[in-house]
Amino acid sequence: MPLRFDTLGNAAGLSSVPFVDRLRQAEAGDKYAQYSVAESYAAGAGVPKNDAEAVRWCLRAAHNGIAAAQTSMGYLYKHGIMGVPKEYGEAVRWFSAAADQKFPLAQYRLAQMYQSGSGVPLDYARAADLLGQAAAQGLAQARNSLGMAYERGMGVPRNPTEAFNLYRLAAEQGQPEAQHNLGVMYLEGKGTQRNYPDALKWFTEAASSGIMEAHRALGHIYEFGIGVAQDPVRAAAFYRTAAEQGLVTAQLELGYLYRTGKGVQQDYFEAAKWFRKAAEQGHPIGENMIGYMYSRGEGVSRDYRQAADWFQKASEHHYALAQLNLGFLYQSGLGVRLNYSQAYMWFALAAKSRPDGRHALEALTQIMTKAQLRDGQTRLSAWASHHDLEVAAGKAEAIDPDSYAAAGQP
Repeated sequence: MPLRFDTLGNAAGLSSVPFVDRLRQAEAGDKYAQYSVAESYAAGAGVPKNDAEAVRWCLRAAHNGIAAAQTSMGYLYKHGIMGVPKEYGEAVRWFSAAADQKFPLAQYRLAQMYQSGSGVPLDYARAADLLGQAAAQGLAQARNSLGMAYERGMGVPRNPTEAFNLYRLAAEQGQPEAQHNLGVMYLEGKGTQRNYPDALKWFTEAASSGIMEAHRALGHIYEFGIGVAQDPVRAAAFYRTAAEQGLVTAQLELGYLYRTGKGVQQDYFEAAKWFRKAAEQGHPIGENMIGYMYSRGEGVSRDYRQAADWFQKASEHHYALAQLNLGFLYQSGLGVRLNYSQAYMWFALAAKSRPDGRHALEALTQIMTKAQLRDGQTRLSAWASHHDLEVAAGKAEAIDPDSYAAAGQP
């Protein structure tokens, strides 16, 4: 992807100077002209686009202390673009050089490196400190990221009110991710009073800027009539926009609408298509749902082997409903070899968070031999050990992938 150089805000007053004159100044050692020339080569503005020349002049400006150029070099090294190798250590070095000059975008990007442990040890507290410095200078992205840190308690004490305030500041600056996050806070009443009209307002703003999570949130609002008249047709349109862009939760929601005929004409084929797309992204609900469709022959030919494979994938992701479904297949010998001990293991895992798992486990144990029961318990212990779970303590929990509106198996 092309680099978007960090601008100098025309501080050097060079935007109206012809490129040939800026190039002459750059060659004479003018550091501001060097960075301006780099921007022109990167964008192909007034000169043919030339990544190599853009990087060369950006590097000269960075060595001459231009913080924006240093930040751009860090970005190049972080992403390995425009002919620059991906080297996190070099990215950190350049971000740090600019951050030492109190350049807010560099502080923000250096914080990202600490949050991910890229080129530096993972350090949420250091990241939060850098974000705070950038946010204090008014950088909207930093305010949004610092809000996320306060919402989640990453490097700072968990504080939903502070998160809300930071999201609001960034949202009012037009930061799309913050607009979505602010919508969530209003929708769920986190850090503020629940306010559905304001949630709708900020989700709409974020969606207009292409935030797919906001499209999905609007779909949720219209599907369930939260502060608006219920409109499943409109909900489906919002879900589709996000689903077509690959947002896995929207793919699940759209699949569920097609399966139930809510807002769209009921179509099991379309439902299976969207569940499969979610499953192929590794989402356990999608894996379970496409397995469920195979087990029933809905939108696909009935195939218990395929059902078992997908239930297995979701079960390995600790999704309790899939573990229950897989247990039933082993109990009945559908798609897999009949095996009460294996069924026992999956039922026991599902039982930690599902009453129907406990019921299935109790019923199965009534027909198991002592040898089968011992084998099942051995399998359960081995699985729990391999997955670092304390099954006896009830820590094999089902996944709650979203704070709102997760499509599920009926």
